[in-house]
Amino acid sequence: MFIFTVKNLTLKKGERMVLPVAEFPLEYTDLYTLEIPFAPPPEVRRSFNSQRQAELAKLFHAPKVMHKIRLRNKSPYPLTTAPAIIQQDGRLLGQGMMTYTPAGGSVDLTITTAVDVSVKKSDTETGRTPNAATRGGYKYDRINLEGSISLTNYRNKAVELEIVRYVLGNASDAGKGRIEKVNVHEGAWQIGRGYPNWWRWYSWPSWWHHLNGMSRVQWKIKLEAGKSVELPYKWHYFWRG
Repeated sequence: MFIFTVKNLTLKKGERMVLPVAEFPLEYTDLYTLEIPFAPPPEVRRSFNSQRQAELAKLFHAPKVMHKIRLRNKSPYPLTTAPAIIQQDGRLLGQGMMTYTPAGGSVDLTITTAVDVSVKKSDTETGRTPNAATRGGYKYDRINLEGSISLTNYRNKAVELEIVRYVLGNASDAGKGRIEKVNVHEGAWQIGRGYPNWWRWYSWPSWWHHLNGMSRVQWKIKLEAGKSVELPYKWHYFWRG
């Protein structure tokens, strides 16, 4: 919360007033973002019933790019949490939720789904190495996977894209992307939404967290009008049969 102080203002009983308390310009950047969450490994999915399998398929079927604006708050006041209307030349572009942003900070405000930037994702298991790791006298297989995110810009101008891909396990290669290992115990999965619903559908064994974590792969690219790009990545996890 932030309280604005307005001096020399009185109202009679029953009166109402709409009063602008502050107005200031903000710098902004047009931004297109894509976030692809992690999915359960095939060994876990096999334990789900058909209804849950269908829910998962719907959840991961069609990732979408979101058009946002990134506001830089160089005003002397914070931006407080509230719905925000976005207009351009007097026309309504969208309405998003502004989150608290201190003076000097920045915030991303969602405008709409970017239907003219298409996305295709594919993940493939590339091999298994039996008995690749040992812990507590038990042997674990290593499952290797490769994935790819393909994007095509159908707009008539270039777009700045920020792409984030989460994977359960250990990312090992992402081309020009940046790989980060996420602490699954302290980081609350660091995706702003906590554990996904399907996480509680399975009784995760204790060894899973000792051998596997979660990785975040990030790319920042400029995609020209009419052009396509493919972003490959690799990761692996360990499993005990």
